[in-house]
Amino acid sequence: MQISELITRQKDFLSDQLGEGLMQLAQACDNCLEDTPSFEKLNTLLHAYMQQHQYTNLVYVIDSFGVQLSANITREGINTDFQGQDLSSRPFFNAIDDEHPIYISDAYISTATLKPCISVVHTICHKNEIIGMLVFDLDLEKLPLLKQEFALDNWRQIKGDPEIRSNLFNQTRACSAMDQSIDMVHNIAIELLCELGVFHLKLHYASSRATIWPFDDPYNYHIHVLDEIISPNILLLYPKKTYPQQAKVTPAQVREVLDKFKYMRFMDENLYLKTGSLNIMNGMIGLSFSCDGNHYLSVEEFLANFDKIYS
Repeated sequence: MQISELITRQKDFLSDQLGEGLMQLAQACDNCLEDTPSFEKLNTLLHAYMQQHQYTNLVYVIDSFGVQLSANITREGINTDFQGQDLSSRPFFNAIDDEHPIYISDAYISTATLKPCISVVHTICHKNEIIGMLVFDLDLEKLPLLKQEFALDNWRQIKGDPEIRSNLFNQTRACSAMDQSIDMVHNIAIELLCELGVFHLKLHYASSRATIWPFDDPYNYHIHVLDEIISPNILLLYPKKTYPQQAKVTPAQVREVLDKFKYMRFMDENLYLKTGSLNIMNGMIGLSFSCDGNHYLSVEEFLANFDKIYS
């Protein structure tokens, strides 16, 4: 499922969760709109609502022409300075109608709190006619969001720095210290991934170092420089582990992937692999090239299409 689809599902969930409460508040607001010109009853109603809903940062009411009727209401108080301002140019103003009584904005960073927020708008109706809108700024961190499982396992190609790409053919690969010991490095990498409890490994061929994430300490990665990663003594640091059943990569595929990394490192003097990473748990590969481009794809896709893409 695409990220955009997951976001739409999250917005639909919020509409369902918030809709009934907002509709009841909108009905209560309708009864306060005749209290002109100060709208004190409306302000009091909205302020009382704010005290009961900790995820709400700001609420106000506008009329059907986009003119703000209420004050700006926060938990801290009522600010009447903004009453009467024209908000008809706001994106939400034309996004709501009889068939779509609720509008949920994209997430943004609030200029007031510097926290991620969304705006939610609900119609205020009188005798089936829209006479105004409730507008809320909601704290994204406090909302009861839907928990969704997702994996970014499709092919992703990301272009790098245009300046580096433009000078691609003015540079050539310099043989690094890791290049000179690449078979030893790969053999040690296979042992770490398949026997010694490492689930994510990144090889920096140009700078001759490795970054390692072990199962026993997944929140802290280990950096090993060349003298360490080419010495079998490093294997003494990582105790024997059973290969995880839930891994999406087989031990045979680990070896095959690293063989492909070696080919890509030496495949061309101008365009070549700079870093390669492998995660056996999510089955993803990350590649960074001399052109500053990056590829992210599954092991299955990498191996199945290697000759077509990289040879």
